[in-house]
Amino acid sequence: ILAKAKPGNIIVSPLSLEVVLAMAHFGARGETAEQIATGISLPAERNLALDGFRHLLSSFKVGLDDDAIAASKHVEAQNAAEIAAISKEQETQLRIEFNFYSTSNITLEIANKVFTQQNYVIKEDFQALVKNNFLSEAQALNFADNVVSASVINQWVEEKTKNKIKDLISPDMLDSLTRLVMVNAVYFKGNWQDQFKPELTTTEPFYVSAEVKKDVRMMHLKKHFRYSEVDELEAQVLELPYEERQVSMVILLPNDRNGLPNLEAKLTSEKLTEVLSQLHSTEVNVSIPRFKLEDTIDLNSVLQEMGMNNMFEDSADFSGITDDAAGLKVSQVVQKAFIEVNEEGSEAAAATGECWQKLS
Repeated sequence: ILAKAKPGNIIVSPLSLEVVLAMAHFGARGETAEQIATGISLPAERNLALDGFRHLLSSFKVGLDDDAIAASKHVEAQNAAEIAAISKEQETQLRIEFNFYSTSNITLEIANKVFTQQNYVIKEDFQALVKNNFLSEAQALNFADNVVSASVINQWVEEKTKNKIKDLISPDMLDSLTRLVMVNAVYFKGNWQDQFKPELTTTEPFYVSAEVKKDVRMMHLKKHFRYSEVDELEAQVLELPYEERQVSMVILLPNDRNGLPNLEAKLTSEKLTEVLSQLHSTEVNVSIPRFKLEDTIDLNSVLQEMGMNNMFEDSADFSGITDDAAGLKVSQVVQKAFIEVNEEGSEAAAATGECWQKLS
């Protein structure tokens, strides 16, 4: 869907987007909630989903005050008995989806924040839900002063992404009708387990398509890696581990220079899981470009094509967030992402902003 909406290189963080949409889901009701749940494949069991996000976010390094941490632990204890009653198959699937192994040599951080219009009343139970389960902080702003409000939000994003994501929210996204802005920020930095030697990096052609090529700085390394040639995908799959081998980058290379659209069409989360389980250690001559990319994506049309239409319409039901008779709808969802890959390792960041306005 993204490839159709935005030709060229695409950088996107599904995790960052999913967290923001999940927070919206738990404040939604009726068709609005159903569409979001289907769109991001949330478990039908509410407490199972909340428990999953709480475990996920607790696995990352999150800057929180002691009250938020204590509240999260209290909720986890309260839900323990109910979660235990859920089928083992569901629980196992959730743990697989959200598992993350922390390590001292890898930086992987995530943060959430809900910015609200001054004096706008948010339901106490929703405030507690996002604080306890999404470890989200809150701050009141005057969105009518859109320049100052955008600056405050963007400064928070810059801080959480080590200055890699700037100007996520533009002032024209905010006005006197804006009531909420939900923001997620993710940051990653890790060094390769087996680093590339800079002296082996050379300038070589990189084929954007069968007809178009560009000169790039190509890194080279010959080592044993987990690798496979997957006939069904018509592609090669390579896993490059970071230090301590608990986090890795997976690269899929189509056999044909024009094969990327075909690969994207065949690749599903289930297929990727299957492929990763079939990788085996073998000696590989690795040649990958050193690169740095940044991207900004307006996700409104993408989410609507995924079936999440109602949250953008006047019929949206977010009565789980506020009792305001005017109601709420989502006005814009935007994501900015950054990635740099070099001989030492990788650095990446992403931030997603979801703006809400009262119904006119």
